[in-house]
Amino acid sequence: MAKIFILTVVYGTIPLVIVSIIQAVIERALKLHTHIPEESRTGRGLEVYFLQFISDFFFFVILPTLIYYWVYPIMPFSGYKSGVAVGIAAYILGSLPYATSLVLRLKLPTPLIVSTLFFNLLKLTAALGVITHYLNY
Repeated sequence: MAKIFILTVVYGTIPLVIVSIIQAVIERALKLHTHIPEESRTGRGLEVYFLQFISDFFFFVILPTLIYYWVYPIMPFSGYKSGVAVGIAAYILGSLPYATSLVLRLKLPTPLIVSTLFFNLLKLTAALGVITHYLNY
């Protein structure tokens, strides 16, 4: 089972890398970070992207793989469609309320928030789809 776990983490990382690169390219091309005040903005160097990727890797790949690894034998459904459904449900219950309250309390550019929410949804559903697919086979 450890081999399956490691392979699942590796395969779950692939959509995360692809979506992260697409997100970085689109946000840079549309200059979505330029509307954030200079004193509130962090650098956009390689180290920031790397730290963001490590965070995403933990929350979108490692943690879901660990949880699903232990509970999939007792789950009533399986397959990549169940992973996508669980990803969307987790996103709606976890990310969306926090992002909505953050937008109401801070003056953040709407395109940046929409972009971040959209790409986080893509990362989560793609990674969970791959994770559930490989842990069921």
